[in-house]
Amino acid sequence: MSSSPQHLDRLRLRHLRLLELVDAHRSLRAVGGVLKLTQPAVSQMVKDLEYALGVVLFERSARGVTLTPAGELALQRARAGLAAFDHLAEELHADLPPVVRVGTNPAVMFQLLPSAIARLEAGGAPLRLSVRAGMVNDMLDALWSGSLDCYVGRVDWDRLPGNMIEVLRLAPLAVTDLVVACSLTHPLADRTDLSAADLLAWSWALPSAGSNNRVIFEAAFRNLGLAGPVPVVEVESDPNALVLLARQVGLLVCIPRLAMEAEGAKEALRVLDLPDLRLPPIQVGFVTSVQNEMMVPVQTFRQALIEAAAERPS
Repeated sequence: MSSSPQHLDRLRLRHLRLLELVDAHRSLRAVGGVLKLTQPAVSQMVKDLEYALGVVLFERSARGVTLTPAGELALQRARAGLAAFDHLAEELHADLPPVVRVGTNPAVMFQLLPSAIARLEAGGAPLRLSVRAGMVNDMLDALWSGSLDCYVGRVDWDRLPGNMIEVLRLAPLAVTDLVVACSLTHPLADRTDLSAADLLAWSWALPSAGSNNRVIFEAAFRNLGLAGPVPVVEVESDPNALVLLARQVGLLVCIPRLAMEAEGAKEALRVLDLPDLRLPPIQVGFVTSVQNEMMVPVQTFRQALIEAAAERPS
């Protein structure tokens, strides 16, 4: 079955919503109830969509209707398109400058993102930002589904599915790394002869188990034949909280070096010199999808970030 450009032009948004509804209800009768259409009318929509795209999207059985692998891929792309249309409708009715929906990692909030926003303000760019911070995979899933326009942070390409990688575009911004830090009053603060093994006897606050930073941190200890420290506090996706725990409670922490740019962090924390503990560098980038990369507001925001990153001290 080959695709039909003529029939593609005849598709409507409800054909895309059909994919979502079938995935949710697994019944054409139930889908008809939602769309206020008869079951034969829904069946015709199924045929129209499959004929236009040239692939079998739906699999019928005694248990109902499910999506084929091609249908699952079509659903993922359809969700991104539907989210874009919903966002567009909101913007057109708001009569305000466009909103760029940004996902990021909290460490980027300390200096890079504020510097870019300051550039946008100074240049009078007619732009608004809606910023969400969270864990890397959550932010990339939101970008993939269309609920974000771009993401600023690290990307672990080897942990992403191939169909997601194909539609992502990255502009490098900065290189940082993970560091071990403590308060200036901590007994280890003035030590110059430390090894990774020396750290195991002390109390720690660390990123949550399974997070990218925690995985990297623990791998560095395993590479030395050591079990990593067991934290007394775990913090999910918030290096600022780790900075506060180091300052106020005296715990050792592992944080991105970007977090040392937080107000008061440089004056209150010390990065420990640990020659044997190798924590690899982290590439921070601006990521968007092929659908969004040509949007003028997204391009404007990306350029502000690139210029802000270029001004950062190496």
